[in-house]
Amino acid sequence: MKKWTVLFPLISILFLLWIEQGIEVSYVWKTLAKVLIFVVFPVLVLRSSTFDFLQIRKTQKKSIYIALGLGLIVAGTILSTFMLLNDLIDLVALQKDLETRVGVTASVFPFVAVYILFGNSFLEEFFFRGLLVDLLKESRLKWFLPSLFFAIYHIAIFLPWFEWSILLLAVAGLFIGGLIFQWINEKSGTIYPSWIIHIFADIGILLIGVYMFYIK
Repeated sequence: MKKWTVLFPLISILFLLWIEQGIEVSYVWKTLAKVLIFVVFPVLVLRSSTFDFLQIRKTQKKSIYIALGLGLIVAGTILSTFMLLNDLIDLVALQKDLETRVGVTASVFPFVAVYILFGNSFLEEFFFRGLLVDLLKESRLKWFLPSLFFAIYHIAIFLPWFEWSILLLAVAGLFIGGLIFQWINEKSGTIYPSWIIHIFADIGILLIGVYMFYIK
C-alpha cells in the first residue's frame, strides 16, 4: 500500500474540516468544495481508472433487496434514537446555527434536502465506499480506514451541535454504519447498495429537520 493512499483522504478531509469550521462560507461554497475534493480532483488524477464501482450492471439484485431492508432499519434507528435523546439536543441552537452559519432556513430546506438525499449521499459514497476502498483493495485496511475517515469527516458537521457524549455516540454509529455499508457492497463491488442505505439514513435525519423547522 502506498503512503499517498492514506495521506490523500486524510488531507482531503482536513481541508473540508477547515472549510466547514475554519472559515465562514455559504452552504453552496462548501458543496462546491466537496464536489471538487471528493469527485473532480480524484477523477482528474486517476483518469486512467475505469472506476468499476460505478458499473451499475454488476450490482446484485439480492444486495439491493438487503440494502432496502437495512435502510428501513437504519432510518428507524435514527428516528428512535432522536426520540430517546430529544431532551439532550438543543434544537433551537441547532436551528440557529444552521440558519446563521450554514445558511439553511425553512424556505430553502426542501431544496437542500433533495441535494442531501441524492447529491451529497452520492458524493460521500463515491469517495468513502468507492474510491478509498478501491485504492486500499490490496490492504486489509480497506475494512477499517474508509469507515474511520467517514466518521471523522462528520465530526466537522456535528461538532457545534452536540455535547461530547452524543457526539461520540454519533461518530461510533457512523463508523459502524460505514462498516455495514462496505459489507453490503462487497459482493457486487459497486457503491449502489450502500448508496440506498445512505439515502434512507438521510431520510431519517431530514425528517428530524422537518420536525425542527416546521413542527416544533
